Amino acid sequence: MGPIEILFCTVVVIFAFIGSVRGAHRELGNSIILMYVVAILRFADERGWIERSVQVIRIVDVETERINDVAFLLVVIVFTAVVIVSYQGLTFDFSTKALVGVSGFLAGLGVGALNGYLIAGTYWYYADRYGYPFNLLTGPLTPVGQILLGYLPQTIFPNSMYWAIPATILMILRILR
Repeated sequence: MGPIEILFCTVVVIFAFIGSVRGAHRELGNSIILMYVVAILRFADERGWIERSVQVIRIVDVETERINDVAFLLVVIVFTAVVIVSYQGLTFDFSTKALVGVSGFLAGLGVGALNGYLIAGTYWYYADRYGYPFNLLTGPLTPVGQILLGYLPQTIFPNSMYWAIPATILMILRILR
């Protein structure tokens, strides 16, 4: 497999096209949910709650190195469940009339790319955070990959709750409509 940044960019492009089909008004509803989940996962990570939850449910022995594997797996399961449920179910719709034409396509493309960035970036951040468990990465990161690590959703803001700010603004805008 190629460098991890190719996989990252591929996921972003796929979600950009999904966003162009679904429309920006629907994708923004998913953006709210994804931003909150990114903030909550980072908040839990900063306080060590993820590793402690693995220890509490006693999936693995506390002394083994496998705790990172199980912690990563726990994050992946929780985040994947939220992504699937948010895309499967009803989301906050931001208008009664969808944007049409080129502007609608570009708006959907942009918001879908944001969602893809949040999804792929979260997976990549936690894979890096837990040392690429399950041999997800066998060689060193490329120079581009090392640069992109500094721009993942969890590292772009210094505080975990900064993702909650745009999500809350979007939520207020939705309520006011």
